[in-house]
Amino acid sequence: MAPPHQAPADAIDLLRCSASTEDDEGNPIGSPQGVDPSRPVGPGNPPRQGRKENPVPRPSRLEIERRIAEAQLWIAQRLPLVQILENAGQNWGVRNTQTINRYLNLARERMVEELISDRRRHQAEQIFALNECARRAMNAEQFSAAVGAFRVIAEIGGLLRAPLKAPDSQGGGAKS
Repeated sequence: MAPPHQAPADAIDLLRCSASTEDDEGNPIGSPQGVDPSRPVGPGNPPRQGRKENPVPRPSRLEIERRIAEAQLWIAQRLPLVQILENAGQNWGVRNTQTINRYLNLARERMVEELISDRRRHQAEQIFALNECARRAMNAEQFSAAVGAFRVIAEIGGLLRAPLKAPDSQGGGAKS
């Protein structure tokens, strides 16, 4: 994590720093910073916004991590954005689409990082699933589907690099 005098380098740290003071359980404490009433309202001293009836408190670090994990689940489930926005409003109490998009972007970044760092595990999971698919295809006597599954397994495993096609099936052969 970045030292307190520097800006956080990563968006997750930026979200984590949004709750500047927390108690032992990770809940934010203290009052939010407001406008200096002794100075006139202007560019450096914006007017206070009216408080909502039920303001949503800033989330703790643990809550941010939970929200990012939940956003990853929604992305993996391929939920439409409208459904994600509705879920975020119900589960998190957040209605601002920019805030929700920040969580979604962080979730996508995390998913990519996890895929890159756990590449071997992901390859193994895909090969296992394709083996099951090939087995079911053979049991149903759908042999072309089984061959296709085995071909993809070979590509994932690095045994097959290029498509296997005859040179004259490329459409470039001369007719006589």
